[in-house]
Amino acid sequence: MQNFKKYFLLILICSSCVSNKKEDSKNILILGHVRGLKDSTLVVLEKSGNKQNIDSTYSLKEKFILNYKKITIQEGLFYLTFYTKAGKELYSFNFWGGQPENIVINGNFETKKNIKVIDSRVNNVLKKYRVLPNKYSNKIDKLFDSNKNQKEKNLIFKKYMDTIKKDQINFLFKNPNTAFTLDEFFRLNEKISKDSILIFYNSLDDNLKASKNGELLKKQTLSKRIKIGEIFRDFKAKDLNGNYKKLSDYKGKIIVLDFWAYWCKWCHVQNKEEFSYLNEKYKDDLVIISYSLDEEKDVWKKSTEKHSYKWVNISNLLGVKDPVAFQYGVKLLPHSFLIDKNGVLQKEFIGYKKDSLIEKEIKKLLNTN
Repeated sequence: MQNFKKYFLLILICSSCVSNKKEDSKNILILGHVRGLKDSTLVVLEKSGNKQNIDSTYSLKEKFILNYKKITIQEGLFYLTFYTKAGKELYSFNFWGGQPENIVINGNFETKKNIKVIDSRVNNVLKKYRVLPNKYSNKIDKLFDSNKNQKEKNLIFKKYMDTIKKDQINFLFKNPNTAFTLDEFFRLNEKISKDSILIFYNSLDDNLKASKNGELLKKQTLSKRIKIGEIFRDFKAKDLNGNYKKLSDYKGKIIVLDFWAYWCKWCHVQNKEEFSYLNEKYKDDLVIISYSLDEEKDVWKKSTEKHSYKWVNISNLLGVKDPVAFQYGVKLLPHSFLIDKNGVLQKEFIGYKKDSLIEKEIKKLLNTN
């Protein structure tokens, strides 16, 4: 029943999108020719991140046409998902899109792995990047099939993950001048020195330097990461009403600075189980500031309303690339900081545990048991 509902909604999307293709000269087309693709297969185009439906259509004679608008869709990862008439998902394929030119997708639906974007440098780079971990797959499989104890397996697995990350970083430095590598660099640069970040930035071409991500990376090269024991770095961001709030507005109170995003399940659990409790119990001495790392206001707003963020809730809508997040060393969510009444960072909390470590530290600052 659930698959049927999903399929029905996709049909509605399809019927509303296809009729406009010839009328809008600003459309950018995705032209697909995939051998072995059966007629009437539903093909859905979505934007990665919030799974925003862009367009959908049915295949005919192994071909399909989709479109998205340059003026409304930012460059980034997109998903093509194929469904049967009954709504069963057959295959999902992602690619880098959003550029101001048509995209051609070819391949064989029986083998599926051969489906790819034709004549696209950025997607060729993406494909090479995606296979980097493959050379460790057999070793990792053997590790988990071995008789080693779980602790030893975890340690060895971590070493493999660290090695893969090094391979990925080296690849990005060797292939800097695509929008994908610049975007991916933000995901991996938490352990890269500021000097190395500057080297990567200087290797970008002028167009990438002038892009939104290029400007954000430049700000990172000028930023200094804060450490526990230092005075907080002030910043400003807007609430949902469009009003600017500064961290320094709340100096004189104990501050819980919490970084979250709509896609972070444990952020919402912590909000419900811990922050709601702390906000009520310590309301005279404490202020909670939830800083969203979402990128779209509608997504941020819906998540706020659904999960009842009833305290200070602000964002610059820059996602994990936000210079504020970089300054505070935020990569994993939830990620919180406890700041005392003098503005000094006292503790850092990564992840969420139900034993309320934050409250213990608040009590220490208030000298209560």
